[in-house]
Amino acid sequence: MKKAASLTTIHIKEFVVQAIIGTRPEERLHPQDVILNISFIYDASLASQTDALGHAVDYGALHDRIVREVAVTQFLLLERLADFILGLIIEDTRIVEATIVIDKPRVFTDVRSIAVEMSVSRSDVLSKKSSLRCY
Repeated sequence: MKKAASLTTIHIKEFVVQAIIGTRPEERLHPQDVILNISFIYDASLASQTDALGHAVDYGALHDRIVREVAVTQFLLLERLADFILGLIIEDTRIVEATIVIDKPRVFTDVRSIAVEMSVSRSDVLSKKSSLRCY
């Protein structure tokens, strides 16, 4: 008997990466810390049965890719950085939904951080692809 789908949420918490992000001239000079909180949902039923990494989303590989890719990009807006990272995550076709919260600490002296939250679902990705037209 086949086991029912086992939708699983993975959380990557307080993931600190270096990014050139911001609109002020001094923010464009050096990378600064941004804090990522990522969650994504996938069907882990096969991984939970086999205990095999090949059947799971390899969050170690995802971590490494995000570090590499963010290190070579520059964005003005947190919104753009969030969209960029979500694009990396949702490339794994097993992932059905992903959310990211990016905190940028010490933007202002009287504010602990500024944060942006953004989500994407597999159906969003599929509808965007189907709306593209080539002429």
